[in-house]
Amino acid sequence: MTADDGGPTGPDFGRTAGGGGAANAVHEHDNPVAGAFAEVAPEPGSAKPDPILIADGVTKRFGGLVAVDVDHLEIQRGAITALIGPNGAGKTTFFNLLTSFDKPNTGRVSLDGADISGVASYKLAKRGMVRTFQLTKALSRMTVIDNMKLGATGQVGERFLNALLPIWGRQEVEVELRADALLDRFNLTHMRDEFAGTMSGGQRKLVEMARALMTEPKLVMLDEPMAGVNPALTQSLLGHVKGLRAEGRTVIFVEHDMDVVRDISDWVVVMAEGQIIAEGTPDDIGANQDVIDAYLGSHTDHDFFDDLEEEVDQEVDAAAGGAEIPHDEEPS
Repeated sequence: MTADDGGPTGPDFGRTAGGGGAANAVHEHDNPVAGAFAEVAPEPGSAKPDPILIADGVTKRFGGLVAVDVDHLEIQRGAITALIGPNGAGKTTFFNLLTSFDKPNTGRVSLDGADISGVASYKLAKRGMVRTFQLTKALSRMTVIDNMKLGATGQVGERFLNALLPIWGRQEVEVELRADALLDRFNLTHMRDEFAGTMSGGQRKLVEMARALMTEPKLVMLDEPMAGVNPALTQSLLGHVKGLRAEGRTVIFVEHDMDVVRDISDWVVVMAEGQIIAEGTPDDIGANQDVIDAYLGSHTDHDFFDDLEEEVDQEVDAAAGGAEIPHDEEPS
């Protein structure tokens, strides 16, 4: 694609779906998969109308501990799917297995119908499947723009002989144009030439998400994207995640903030003790007694999301001893 046909180097690359660039990142986006789950049963392993990712019989053991034991999971194409569960439920381990950052003991994972079990993570990125991490992976002693450019795949200069020849200059210009467009989309142009190590935790989250988009992915996996982010920046991040869906991309994210889950999720998958114990819309999950028991340990007639938010607030207050916790600190 070229600039003339609106491709990656065109004037619209890097803008939020619906136009407007960074200035409109928080505006309401269209939901192209609205109604897609109307006929899907709210139960573990339910079949989806158009799954992009399927996991079958995926297990992971650490000694005698079974950390992940997922019988069957389908992820709907173009939707935002939340993966939630108590601490130690196996969410991040499952993420690592899906993205080949760890190897399962058993099981098969397929992307668009092709078996990707054992495929290296960098090869998955070339196939359109990328992820971010709970703790950001920005290269602190490189500038923001250089961090962005590293995310582009298929760079000619990555081959030794090509790097010695002046044949990669044109591609370098195209990659930098894409990176600048994404920095504008995420309202980070003013940090372009700053070292990534000087950025706040929330800004590094934005850079990591923007860098993931340098690959033009079809499936984006976000591990606790809102952790350590102040409330104002959280709203911006939420807008960007909805923008990914509006562009037709699939999003899977791990999150503990139930307000976030309820706000942006089309479908919710719940893990406990390594297994998937529930699936459904946010409303389905809010009324699911198995989920309430997994989180709160006892039966209650109250709304799950409200109960969980209240419990988390009480734990934070107790841990802080009444002191205010900075919202933009990196998680320990």
